Amino acid sequence: MDISYIQLSTIIMAIFFGVSLFIVSRYLGLPTIVLLLIGGIILGPEFLNIVKPQSLGKSLHLLISLCVAIILFEGGLTLQPQGFKKAPKMIWKLLTLGVLVTWFGTAFLVYLLLHFSIPMSLLTGSLIIVTGPTVIAPLLKRIKVKEKLYHILHWEGVLIDPIGVFIAILCFEWMSLEGSALTNIVQLSYRLLIGILIGGSGGYIITTLLKIEKIPEEQVNIFVFAFALFLFGISDFIVHEAGILTVVIAGLVIGWANPPKLKHIQTFKSELTELAIALVFMLLAANLKLKNFLHVGWMGLILLGSVLFVIRPLSILLCSYKTSLQLNEKLFLAWIAPRGVVAGSMASLFSVELIRLGHPNAAFLETFTFSVIAATIILQGTTAGYLAKFLKVEELEKKGWLIIGAHLFSRKIAKFLQKTTGGICIFLDTNADSVAETQKEGYLAFQGNALSTEAISPELINSIGNLLALTDNRDLNQLICEKWSELIDKHHLYRWSSQSPEMEKQIGGLGIPIWSTLTKPSQIAYSLKNKEAFIREYNLATLKKQTTTTFLMGKTKGKLNLESKVAGINGTDNVLVLERLSQHLSELFLEKHIFFLEVASYENLILTILEKVKSLHPELPFNRISSELLERERHFPTTLAHGVAAPHLHCPNLENPLCFVAKMDSGIQLQTYEGDAVEIIFLLLSPESAPDLHLRILAEIAKTVSTKEAVNQLKHSKSVDEFLSKLKEKGENR
Repeated sequence: MDISYIQLSTIIMAIFFGVSLFIVSRYLGLPTIVLLLIGGIILGPEFLNIVKPQSLGKSLHLLISLCVAIILFEGGLTLQPQGFKKAPKMIWKLLTLGVLVTWFGTAFLVYLLLHFSIPMSLLTGSLIIVTGPTVIAPLLKRIKVKEKLYHILHWEGVLIDPIGVFIAILCFEWMSLEGSALTNIVQLSYRLLIGILIGGSGGYIITTLLKIEKIPEEQVNIFVFAFALFLFGISDFIVHEAGILTVVIAGLVIGWANPPKLKHIQTFKSELTELAIALVFMLLAANLKLKNFLHVGWMGLILLGSVLFVIRPLSILLCSYKTSLQLNEKLFLAWIAPRGVVAGSMASLFSVELIRLGHPNAAFLETFTFSVIAATIILQGTTAGYLAKFLKVEELEKKGWLIIGAHLFSRKIAKFLQKTTGGICIFLDTNADSVAETQKEGYLAFQGNALSTEAISPELINSIGNLLALTDNRDLNQLICEKWSELIDKHHLYRWSSQSPEMEKQIGGLGIPIWSTLTKPSQIAYSLKNKEAFIREYNLATLKKQTTTTFLMGKTKGKLNLESKVAGINGTDNVLVLERLSQHLSELFLEKHIFFLEVASYENLILTILEKVKSLHPELPFNRISSELLERERHFPTTLAHGVAAPHLHCPNLENPLCFVAKMDSGIQLQTYEGDAVEIIFLLLSPESAPDLHLRILAEIAKTVSTKEAVNQLKHSKSVDEFLSKLKEKGENR
């Protein structure tokens, strides 16, 4: 078979199965690299022989180098300066003293237990210095530890990679090139200089171009990706293996500068990183020879145990001396140090090269490193969550609420939220008067743009775990949720939307849409201010369903429920409801109550609408409704101006008024009994107990379609969604 076909097949299979295992790991809740390691071995030459990394030859080194560059550039982008400020002393110690303890401690044990040469011992120790962001990041995302511990492990994982790589290359060159110590130190210094200069200047150039917006928005992601690879290639061309530090520094500069579109770049890069991890680890795992693991022996197992239970705890003990870390936090850090892609890739490459050069024990490099990778990932990855809970280092639930829109409606909601959840409510609004009124009521309120996360100080942001967007613009509410999703879990983002739940599912977007049956928040606030509506708290068992009562929120199994449903809420729990003394027309418009029809006559039109109403509300007495309505329309058709009709009826067994709207499709005009042409019809059914409400809604219908321009806009709507949007807009702005 053609070797080029085998190479292509190997890469394709590694990518496909690697990405598939990424998805499977999410469902199983297992560390991704565990599945990649197992999958690579099974698909490799040892078993199914589908993935054949040997076929790539020297291209394997090139492919791994590019993937590692992508991984570490994304790691640099995610480093935040405020995170470093959480524990600068501990981070610096881990990157200096911690590196030396791991390196020399492991090297000493290798020399003592396995009797390797000093250069070989130092090289073996250097390969497990790195902890790796590819394993740390998903682990921390899954277990949610205290913020300080999160930043310590995240910074260590990203910045220790280039340090470990440089030290490993220094040891490798000592063995393979047999150069003098001075020569190797000069080479290391040269790499550091090139990496810092090119990485720093390259990151600055990218940041500047993004800030002045010279790169078209649709090309920003691929431009940054291409530029990062260009920096990597230039650095490696000047001095071998300098590209690793270059991309980390470049990513760090861009991330700290926080240019426009950084969030989109990070999202794009994180997807590329997952692809790179899937490809590299599948290839590395497939390249392993299982027989080498059987020859490790007792001394090898003792060495492995010492790395896990002696070297890492000793490193943390020394690095945390005279820091603010508590004993439980130190114990957690002492256990968490999983190795990942970078350690495995360096071990594989060095092992192959040293075997070619005839160095004894060269195969042990790869075997030992992957043993550490497998042991740390499986043991630490599966026990980290339980240990975090046992040591009480889990992140405390953030109960605070950020409420966008400082009007009377949101303040009433905040009062219930603070009482029910115990969390603080912080308001953000662009209106200075609204902010001042909210502050007078004793709330924390700030004037600012909700699309900027910098509108709230970092100290307050740390207490916010939920967001409620209550502006009148549903699209703005969605944008606000998307912006704050980088700081708040997507399951804790809520937004008012006028769209029906069905339409929201089609559109998608971040933020849980709530209260779609309510009119705009500012209009509710207006009704509250004018005593047309009230927000009250009830015990569910005593709540009496009224014609104008709308459920807002309550507790379900101890958790807050904002999804406008009382189902599942215990009878002893309190709920918050909106009680309206009156009801506006715009509140009655629902997507399922809008029909586009083609019928032959005005009478058939009414009957067709009633059939649809019957399917939605089978509890109503339709024989009586249809007979009374048709009898009235035969003698006194309820036609308005501009081709609109509004048949209406007081209906028994009805608690809330119902309004249905039909538009004649394809421009069909129907003649009433008096010869009037009808293209739009409003059918209003009201409770018999609310005659005043019935008359007021009819008046609002007349005002909504009082101009020919308004009716024409409704007539030319191409979809139910468009028709409903225009209808609500006109009903609210009547």
